[in-house]
Amino acid sequence: METTNRVLKWLGECFKVEEDKALHENKLFWMVVLIPLFFIIWISWILTTDLITKSLYNPHISAESLAGFVSYYAFPIALLTVPLTLAVMINRFHSSKQKAKSNRLVEQNNTANNFFNHYKYFKDHCIGLENRFSWVNLRITAELLYKKLFPISSVSNFTTELDKVFVESVFDYYENMILDYQNHIKINGIKTIAQTHNQGEIYEETVECHFLSEPYELDFDLCGISFVKSLKVEEDFKGTLYLTFEIIGGLFCFSGVSNFDEVNGLTWFNGFDYPS
Repeated sequence: METTNRVLKWLGECFKVEEDKALHENKLFWMVVLIPLFFIIWISWILTTDLITKSLYNPHISAESLAGFVSYYAFPIALLTVPLTLAVMINRFHSSKQKAKSNRLVEQNNTANNFFNHYKYFKDHCIGLENRFSWVNLRITAELLYKKLFPISSVSNFTTELDKVFVESVFDYYENMILDYQNHIKINGIKTIAQTHNQGEIYEETVECHFLSEPYELDFDLCGISFVKSLKVEEDFKGTLYLTFEIIGGLFCFSGVSNFDEVNGLTWFNGFDYPS
């Protein structure tokens, strides 16, 4: 059984056109050339032996001998077209497979180039956001965030679709951040202090300011997006929520996304509401 499998494997390799090898290195090419040639030579040898036996063989060059040669050897001469035809066929198969492989390599190369160009564009986009929000010391790890936003994208499978599951998980993190702040307020409380502001020489305005009894350190850290902001006044938290929304929205809504309409349809992208 093992011997049979080896023979079948060898025959499979022999009858296989390998585009990675040169044409003359393919076993099948030499098989289709040499086997018919061997058969033609064998027939010619038998025919020549028969002619010699019947005293019809005349090796001299003359009109009569050439006419007799053409007459007797017409069949072997006609068979010479067989290896030539088969060799041309194998050559066409070999060229076709090489072209198909070349096209696949070009497609793979284009896919890889598109992937790296898209990642470079995203990284530049992240750098632009870091510069825009440098006043909160925003840090974005483009490598980590890109893999989260486009988890199935790679050099062999390029896609520009955002992962909606990750987008929704960011919203969950956003909501948990609000709940954590509210728990901080419940535990530590808020101090209301009246402050008077002069509005000219006559008019004065008294404004109540709501200070946190204990400062709240908002430490935003999610999949490569991080910044820290210390909050002392209650109203600052509303501004920080808006800031967070701007940062996240800016990351998700860059022009390298193909399914923005679907992402934009998610609940939290339709508007921005401050917590009561």
